[in-house]
Amino acid sequence: MNMINSYRYLHLFEKEKGGVGSTGSLVSAAHAVMMRGEPVVFIECSVTQSDVSNAYATRHTVHEVDLKSDDAADQILSAVQQAEPGARIFVNVPGGHLDDLDRVHDLVRYVKNKYPDLMQVAVTWTMGLDAASRTTLDVLRETDIPGQLILNLPEWHGELTNYSHVDQDLLDSIQAEGGIVLDMPKLHPHLYDRFRKDEIGLDVLSQARGMSFGNVAAFEMWQDRIAAKLADIY
Repeated sequence: MNMINSYRYLHLFEKEKGGVGSTGSLVSAAHAVMMRGEPVVFIECSVTQSDVSNAYATRHTVHEVDLKSDDAADQILSAVQQAEPGARIFVNVPGGHLDDLDRVHDLVRYVKNKYPDLMQVAVTWTMGLDAASRTTLDVLRETDIPGQLILNLPEWHGELTNYSHVDQDLLDSIQAEGGIVLDMPKLHPHLYDRFRKDEIGLDVLSQARGMSFGNVAAFEMWQDRIAAKLADIY
């Protein structure tokens, strides 16, 4: 998926609720793209926390969009159109906004069909460990998802067996429909805290004040993992 062409790549990172590892997964995927030297644009819809804006806005384009606004979907698509060809646009969607997401999906679907050379779309659904996450995913899959579905089972929650509401039938059916099942590599909590609490983007973390040799080595090992794991996904 890293071929250079005229497409923009819209990545919607969605979830049923917060705390499941979606934002961490988004910045991990974006970091893998940055390591390849490809352009990245962020759309921060989690406007009450603004973790992505706080860490990246001084070095990368970050659009802040409140999903509750009437023209949220319009703003997202305008940001896609403004991005340079080949850019990957990562949308950080907060939990609890499923009705608002319907409007976004509708417009994304329309624009994708009307302007087929503008963008390719993928929806990364980050699973939690509760039944509500699976129920909402099932409802989502009954709709016309505007792009490829990536089911993300992040390593933050441990082994796959910890996802008690994820069964083999679900995994097989998603893959049969052209989707992807991903276990996003875990960034050690003490390093993730430098992003979340200290507002340091992963693209500059290794040079950040207070990073020891061991910290940098652990970060570089994680970078190698995501580079290999995500090369054909994002």
